[in-house]
Amino acid sequence: MSTEVSRLLDEAMQLSSDSQIELAEAILEKSLPSGNFMEDQMKKVKKRMKDVREGKSRLIPEEEAHESVRSSLKARR
Repeated sequence: MSTEVSRLLDEAMQLSSDSQIELAEAILEKSLPSGNFMEDQMKKVKKRMKDVREGKSRLIPEEEAHESVRSSLKARR
């Protein structure tokens, strides 16, 4: 990570959680995906769909998934 990015990250981490999320969403919204990003993502989606159809993976309710992500992020702090 470059010094500039590290400095910006340090500053961003001083923001409230809501502001951090708003900043991350704004950056993602304005960023252009690199070369094969969309193609790679679609391959992953298709594999996951196949795994669900074949019973190798299971779907979980949206709120359960979001709570799992929130808990994981809180544990990292």
